[in-house]
Amino acid sequence: MRISSKALEEKIQQAVADGVRQLIIQAQGQHGIGGRIWSRNEKVFITVRGPVGQRLGSMGMSGTEIVVEGSSSDDVGWLNCGAKITVLGDVTNGAHNAGAQGILYVRGGGGARCETMTKRNPRFEPLQSWYFRDVGDSFAEFKAGGIAVVCGVNPRNPENILGYRPCVGMVGGTIYFRGTIKGYSSRDVKLVNLTAKDWDWLTENIKPYLEAIDRTEYCDLLTKDPSHWKKLIAHTPAERAARLEPKRTLSEFRSQVWEKDVGTGGIFGEYLDHPQTILPYITTGADRRLRPVWNNEKYLPPCVAACPSGIPSNKRAALIREGRLEEALALVLNYSPFPATVCGQVCPNLCMQACTRGQFDKPIDIAAMARMSMDVPAPEPAPPTGRKVGVIGGGPGGMSAAWQLALKGHEVDLYEAAERLGGKMELCIPRGRLPHDVLEKEISRFNEIGIHVHSGQRIDLNAFHKIYQDHEIVIIACGAHQPRIIPFPGNEDVTAGIDFLKAVNASKRPDLKDQNVVIIGAGNAGMDIACDAYECGAASVTAVDIQPPASFGKEQKAAEAKGTRIIYPKITERYDKSERTIYFKDGTSLDADTVIISIGEVPVLDFLPPEIHTERGFIVVDEQGQTSDVKVFAVGDATGPGLITHAIGAGRRVAETIHALMMHTDYQPEKRLAIPYDRINLVYYEVCKGEGFDLEQEAERCASCGACRDCHMCENTCYQGAIKRTVGPKGEFEYKVIEDKCIGCGFCVAVCPCGVWEMEENI
Repeated sequence: MRISSKALEEKIQQAVADGVRQLIIQAQGQHGIGGRIWSRNEKVFITVRGPVGQRLGSMGMSGTEIVVEGSSSDDVGWLNCGAKITVLGDVTNGAHNAGAQGILYVRGGGGARCETMTKRNPRFEPLQSWYFRDVGDSFAEFKAGGIAVVCGVNPRNPENILGYRPCVGMVGGTIYFRGTIKGYSSRDVKLVNLTAKDWDWLTENIKPYLEAIDRTEYCDLLTKDPSHWKKLIAHTPAERAARLEPKRTLSEFRSQVWEKDVGTGGIFGEYLDHPQTILPYITTGADRRLRPVWNNEKYLPPCVAACPSGIPSNKRAALIREGRLEEALALVLNYSPFPATVCGQVCPNLCMQACTRGQFDKPIDIAAMARMSMDVPAPEPAPPTGRKVGVIGGGPGGMSAAWQLALKGHEVDLYEAAERLGGKMELCIPRGRLPHDVLEKEISRFNEIGIHVHSGQRIDLNAFHKIYQDHEIVIIACGAHQPRIIPFPGNEDVTAGIDFLKAVNASKRPDLKDQNVVIIGAGNAGMDIACDAYECGAASVTAVDIQPPASFGKEQKAAEAKGTRIIYPKITERYDKSERTIYFKDGTSLDADTVIISIGEVPVLDFLPPEIHTERGFIVVDEQGQTSDVKVFAVGDATGPGLITHAIGAGRRVAETIHALMMHTDYQPEKRLAIPYDRINLVYYEVCKGEGFDLEQEAERCASCGACRDCHMCENTCYQGAIKRTVGPKGEFEYKVIEDKCIGCGFCVAVCPCGVWEMEENI
């Protein structure tokens, strides 16, 4: 069975490492056989049989001796560093290319472009290449060292044994040949007779060659008469200089060559409609190939691009650096009503995971910045518009949409089935992970902007029709509170995870003292359940899943710190309450006094009319969050599972869409790309030394990716003085290029810490 080239090389290397010094390889087209063998000053002998792939003996090392019992493919001895290679047949194209040391013996002839770019290290013996018959076209191109010998015995073309155009660009080395040649590059090499020293070297070294290829009977013929041999060597530098024609000026070249036969303007003359002038080597203005452009905020910073809520953390940091602290802390409320609750407590902080500084030392502590906004009052709403929107669901998505619409001056009715707003933030997330006073503080802002909250209102079909009739637009944000249950025997004795979490947060803690708890589902909700189970007295908690756990970040770390085990893959077969045991399809089992299932939830949508389409239990929406009814939008878990930050972002985007729809304006969602990390020059920023959090210092650490920090580095670096800073009527600044001074060198791009400058085609 054939093995891969990689596997064969690994076997050869392992055999040599194990002390084997004679190997027989039955080749099947593998490449690189016998290369890169370091034998520690001992010889390694390799015999190769069968069809050989490319680059046999490539990068061969001193001490390696290879014999091929037949012909070989392209690039034999490529980059040879000392190996002795004998081919008892022909070699194809590129033999001994770029070789520096070692020997190549060929019983037959060579293909095209053999001996190209060979070299010589004076510390070692020169490279040797021996060909018994002849070689192909373009032989010894750019040869810079080594000795090649072509014996010319029974050549394929007796009139030209070195092929078409040999020795082009040759600058060093020697070629001995016996026979007739034509068309060699006389500009690069000269044809000379052998000296006595040449003949001594040739007759001495031809004998071991003929012995290696089993052709000793030709020794007398090949060493009979030195006049049968010739030598090609490169011109010396002095000879080259003497042969060079005087250099033309650019004007002479244009008139004597470019325009000689085809007229003024050369081959493009008929297309030229401007005066013909010779451009200087360094150009400005319209003659530059590239021009720099100050693309301030053309790209999104990675933190903003990664944030589903679209919070511009970079702008907050910029405001702090400018000393506008109140404005900075209030900025986030334009994007989310829950900076301290979500960003500061329960969010996995995708923004921090994407932060450019994380590749340098550690991310900007955006969560700590967000917590600083907890006591900031709500923004002042815009004047009333007279428009009315109904929002069904008082969770993160519904509250986000209601918040944004109210700030824009619209009248909002918010309907919530529970007695308190907050959705799963209020009902499910453990108080240890989300302090209740933080959530209550941020929910209280809703009283400041005039939202009409209707709590304790479970919506049925009739109630939905009433809301639909009384409002211009309806947003469904009912969340997902119906648990998914796997239909296995004993599932009636299993507790739904969402019900468990709600009971704990409602101060109705189950008594799990000294119990073994098994959680089916190892997502982040499962980790919250595990933490609460320990708080309820559990002796052990094990989370099982059919796949690698979906949990991550703070939730998983907290659960594991309390002792939670996570086991996968596990597929539940049945649960026997009487035996207090859960069984799995792989034949294993776990002690389980209590089993809690947490594999997700689906929304309760029994209040929806059939005109609003659903799929697999979720409401179908388009990119704008609009349902099959143009008057109805949906956000959050009602449309599919996601993080709280996804629901908040969806609520904001839907509110923007609805506002534009009702006010007959345009709204285009953010479509800017994230700036590549390699555009940011972190070398300008100090490495964080791990001190505690300081708001001003953290803002200084922000790399301001894609947004100008007004550092003047581009302006000060420009040797031509081609960059000018201007200030607008409102104090806004801009850096402009003075086109007739700019030479398009790109230094401004290279020095910009924030990646703002770009080079563009000057068209």
